[in-house]
Amino acid sequence: MDSLLRFLKSIHFQLIFIALEVIALILAIGGDAKRNSVFCTSANFVTGRIYDLAWNYVGYFNLREENAMLMEQLSNLRRKSNAFYISDTAQFRNQTDSLGKLKYRFISASVLKNSINGKNNFMTLDVGEAQGIHPDMAVVSASGAVGIVVNTSEHFSLAISLLNNKVGISAKLKNSNFYGKLNWTGEDYHTAILHEIPNHVILNVGDTVVTSGYSAIFPPGIPVAVIDSFERNSDDNFYSIKVKFTTDLKCLAHVFIIENLMQEEQYQLEEQESKFVQ
Repeated sequence: MDSLLRFLKSIHFQLIFIALEVIALILAIGGDAKRNSVFCTSANFVTGRIYDLAWNYVGYFNLREENAMLMEQLSNLRRKSNAFYISDTAQFRNQTDSLGKLKYRFISASVLKNSINGKNNFMTLDVGEAQGIHPDMAVVSASGAVGIVVNTSEHFSLAISLLNNKVGISAKLKNSNFYGKLNWTGEDYHTAILHEIPNHVILNVGDTVVTSGYSAIFPPGIPVAVIDSFERNSDDNFYSIKVKFTTDLKCLAHVFIIENLMQEEQYQLEEQESKFVQ
């Protein structure tokens, strides 16, 4: 108590000044409606600016934290999978360079619009052709795959979400490499179904499902979901597997768009398959 009294005594002139200023302000605006209106307008402006600055400040540090998560995810993917690079196995080299020519390019983007309530959901991103974006590029978050670019303008792109009845991606079990097709059921935005996994495969709730890499869109090994439940089908030799997305698709703010730099070459080669079909 003595310390508090000493502190108040040391600043009593400042406290008296503030009190007199408040009284003067009240007297100045109390009896004049016009002054009162000007004061309220000015106060609202100042308050609004303070909230705006505070929001930008918080948003800046939240963005920095999320960008750090994205960069960490990208770094982990590059370290763990040589599929992000074209290996140089030329015979005239003394050693194989397992990290040779880069195969994928990553472009960061913000989500401007995102739907989850329809049967066919999409998201709008703030990058487009000016940034090198084109259809058939993968869209991933810090925690997993979320969609595929389907259309672009100069500065924006439209991506089809995994929450879409018309899209299915090739996915595999991380611990066994058995692969199938993952589709959203059109119901709970948290869950999807993984098809075509043989019922002799050993499964466990919580097993991770990742992209298979069997398309020219998604690199291999990107998390997609974890097994939520499963049962053997009675009419065939496959499981019915319910999975839970690793990304909360309702809370997307920042994503990576992944470009396969060898995609066109792969497409052109695969178009020749029909020539070899008898």
